Amino acid sequence: MRRLLWLTAAALLAAGCSASPGGEAEAEKRPDPRPLGGALHFTAAESAALHRAEEQEVRKCMASRGFGYDAIPVGDVQRRAAQSPYGLLTRGRAAQDGYGLTVERLKKPPADPNAQRVSALAEHDRRAWEGALKGAANGPREEIELPDGPTVSVATDSCVSVARRALYGVSWDRTQYSLQSLHNSVVTDTHDHPLVRSAERKWAACMRDEGFRYESREDPLKALKKRLDSAGSDPAALRATGREELRIAVRDAACQVEAGLAEKISRAQKQVEKALPPARTSLLEEFRAARDGALRRAGAGTASTA
Repeated sequence: MRRLLWLTAAALLAAGCSASPGGEAEAEKRPDPRPLGGALHFTAAESAALHRAEEQEVRKCMASRGFGYDAIPVGDVQRRAAQSPYGLLTRGRAAQDGYGLTVERLKKPPADPNAQRVSALAEHDRRAWEGALKGAANGPREEIELPDGPTVSVATDSCVSVARRALYGVSWDRTQYSLQSLHNSVVTDTHDHPLVRSAERKWAACMRDEGFRYESREDPLKALKKRLDSAGSDPAALRATGREELRIAVRDAACQVEAGLAEKISRAQKQVEKALPPARTSLLEEFRAARDGALRRAGAGTASTA
């Protein structure tokens, strides 16, 4: 029923707001900038293969400790793979999915096949099962100090950690967290770059011409999230919010093209990354080797990070 609500909303908008074929083709040609050469980005197929391989390693680890474990199903890897770290939209995606807010609110997460197994355990056995999976409260931990960020504490005796080490290698957690911190820093600095600030002012002017008085690209998301919260579980209100989300996102995508936002972000990101000290990027080759090895072990081939 929930999926039908969303599809109804999408169909209603598509009937009234179709983009011209030429404009759509032009929008889809825009750059898709991703920090660090896309090293931290995985395609949907790669994410699915890695998830399945990691879950199998978790299952093996749990079995070695005397516990049953069923692999968690793959989630919505298509949507995650399509997301831009800069909030860039293509018209096609905007018309089909909006910002992904309403569909995210309506969809149910994958069912945990272990929930019934764990709920049937006695309290002591349940704590033991969860400790084996996630790490004991007083078990060994690795403290990972991030540049310009907090310290991340990882339970090294958990089957989740054992699985990651088996798939990616022993230094994966430290390397991934460090590069994720750098990735986030590049995104922040790129957003603050004068080229991007100028393009976002043009975007805001374009949106005003369309009847949307936004100062920031975060504004439509904030307004829609507030509206979703107010809608609760009311079907009519959710349908109306879904239609409005799609309408705004389509205009947003068109204004991004008019402002040349993707091109400006791509140029700004190159300048931001060019200014990075070598010490900040020294882990990139190690990370790429680890991810490519994991992809081979997962049967997904070697990733393209260009």
